[in-house]
Amino acid sequence: MKRTSFASKLFGLLTLIFIILNVYVFLEREWESSFFPTSYATLYYPSDVPTITSWTVVDRDRLQLHLSLAREVKEWKVTTNGTTTQSAFGSEPTFQIDTTFSVLNTYRLDPVPEGVCPPLEISTRFYSKEFYGSLGMKHTDVYIVRSNVPCGEFEQFSLADWVDDYAYVGKEGLDSTAAILANEVGVRDGDPTFTRMEKVTRYLRIKLTNARGVPKDDERWMNPWVLYNDMAYGTGKGWCTQHAQLYVYWANRAGIPTRFVFGARTQDNTIVYTGHAFAESWIKEQNRWAFVDLSHAQIYITDRQGRVLNTAELFHLNQLGAWDSTFTRVYMDWEWPARLNLPYADTIVTLPFSQCNAEVRSEFTAHSIFKYRRPPNVEDVREIYTGFARDRAFLMGNLERYLFRPQLAYSLYPTEGKDTYSLRQGLFFGMVGSLILWLVFRWRSRRKSA
Repeated sequence: MKRTSFASKLFGLLTLIFIILNVYVFLEREWESSFFPTSYATLYYPSDVPTITSWTVVDRDRLQLHLSLAREVKEWKVTTNGTTTQSAFGSEPTFQIDTTFSVLNTYRLDPVPEGVCPPLEISTRFYSKEFYGSLGMKHTDVYIVRSNVPCGEFEQFSLADWVDDYAYVGKEGLDSTAAILANEVGVRDGDPTFTRMEKVTRYLRIKLTNARGVPKDDERWMNPWVLYNDMAYGTGKGWCTQHAQLYVYWANRAGIPTRFVFGARTQDNTIVYTGHAFAESWIKEQNRWAFVDLSHAQIYITDRQGRVLNTAELFHLNQLGAWDSTFTRVYMDWEWPARLNLPYADTIVTLPFSQCNAEVRSEFTAHSIFKYRRPPNVEDVREIYTGFARDRAFLMGNLERYLFRPQLAYSLYPTEGKDTYSLRQGLFFGMVGSLILWLVFRWRSRRKSA
């Protein structure tokens, strides 16, 4: 009896201590420690795009690919240098290669039927062990390979992992959004991605013309449908964060996989080195993520070959000042004509990005930490805890992100994300474990006393 009572008191005390520690760590957390460092490959090579995880040399003139595929491919048509054709099969296709010394050969693997996944393009050069031996080096055969798809094993997310279903908006809000997209924005089933982006950007820029400004506290936890109505038709104002939130919502509902990105770094939540929010949309026609900044009417940025550029690419270009041959697709409303002394209005044009990249130049500095938010796409709590009581999605989204689903980070700087989450999870499970034991021993103590 005494042992049971002592154990009950001990685990009751431990539970109280763990509760206090959890609350203290939550309230005193430093923002930058909450972000989990990851690689460019994890952020920009989704599992929807074929990935070569490894290679096997089956015979000297036969290579085997080990593929990670989102959809099953039963057969591949393999074209060598645009002419000779052979067949390969499954997720580990084997095909014959030309082993003529140092000759560049190109192989294209098209899925059968066409369209199951993007085609693979691989080039090879072969250097034999006899070649190295003739020069006095003991070496194996060497295959120099190049590919248009990622190579290697690394953590990958599907596009669906980044896309919020917005169930917390509710059926009425989602139905109203769909009706507006069809009837006012004019999004059609056959529209390519760029066209959808242009339509959504134009619509939102018109609706949010007078919505720039400091948001009220309430507008930092609102779901995007309520936020949109507040900013478009009410007295609501918003920073780049709120504009990015709205673009992410409307783009996703328009069939464009889109994610929220926040490029910022602070000290003690007070000293701000950099701070800007924007979005990235998946361009299925190019299998690439594209930087999008609704707050400055920039729909996408391209290089000289017309490939869209993502956040990390713009970040590195900015460190070098290498803006030659980059272009932006911009909606020319009230902002840019006045700045650039151009006569355009209510139209979309392509301009040299160097003419209108001041925001990127000032914010994408070496100090930046870029945070990529996974669903739910609700605002991070920023010392405004009243939202927890008002909105369940806000509460659960923040708690899940705090404990188990950190925002992934890309930066030149290290973050303490791994250690931070080990500490948080240790304290949380310690609290849960001690609470369970306290309840067990308390129950046993009461049962014996009865």
